[in-house]
Amino acid sequence: MLRTVILAALALALASPADARPRRAHHRHHHHAVVGRPQACAGIPWCGCWLRLRLGLDDAGLNLARAWARVGTAAAAPAAGVVAVWRHHVGIITGVLDDGRIMLLSGNDGNAVRERPRSIRGVIAFRRV
Repeated sequence: MLRTVILAALALALASPADARPRRAHHRHHHHAVVGRPQACAGIPWCGCWLRLRLGLDDAGLNLARAWARVGTAAAAPAAGVVAVWRHHVGIITGVLDDGRIMLLSGNDGNAVRERPRSIRGVIAFRRV
């Protein structure tokens, strides 16, 4: 029994920091680049295009970020799965952080699809789609 405990402690000590801690929805200091611009979104500002493709929507009018303010139904507050809309950006919330910021997954964030913490300052709508 003692040998098992010692081996488990040694394995934890030798594991990389990323392996030793559990994944959480609020990656406080991590920015995750996922992929680049989808081929279908070539030549246009593409955060809205990426989101409509991800959600399987055909309305090309949703390529414009602020057009998302009229889709679905209004959400009272940010929550996982809710779309956050700014005048010039849109993405889907993957979590709400303790400090009031959100984790947002969105296209055209530094010319990539990224998940990162964002302030909700300037949000014009939260929508359930």
